[in-house]
Amino acid sequence: MRARAVKRDATPPRILACLAAIVSLGGCAVGGNAIDDAMTTNAISMAQPSPSIAVDPFAPGRTGDAGQTDRLIDEDTIRLAVTTADLRKLDGGALPWASAATGSSGTVTDIRQTEIAGQTCRRFSATRNAYDGVFLYDGEVCLDPRSGWWTRSLAPHGADAAVE
Repeated sequence: MRARAVKRDATPPRILACLAAIVSLGGCAVGGNAIDDAMTTNAISMAQPSPSIAVDPFAPGRTGDAGQTDRLIDEDTIRLAVTTADLRKLDGGALPWASAATGSSGTVTDIRQTEIAGQTCRRFSATRNAYDGVFLYDGEVCLDPRSGWWTRSLAPHGADAAVE
């Protein structure tokens, strides 16, 4: 038996094809969108010291002061506490509430459920302890069968804004 010599075929076209691929991929690192291009288009990059972040175009603008925004968030938190309270378990006691968003807290008392024009409503008193002071509110929320709970009135105690 004769041993057959294995001939390695290192064809130049394969080597040239590999070199062409390497050279063309090397051009990608030089051209295209470099970090400098990202800075001119306001894209966020590590090289940009103060990136600009786009805001949600559908979010309502906050034109008021921070105190007004905090009061509105607290009013929503109070409304949520009143509407989710189980009045049988509460049995006339105080219902604590707190807002992690604003740091405010307080208690809801005197929750009384009534029927007004076919809607279930809850009248209540609430305190709000916040950085701008301690306040007492009188309010009323009603349940619309189509849209859910809505705030009928919520005003500082004695403001005569509560609907009788």
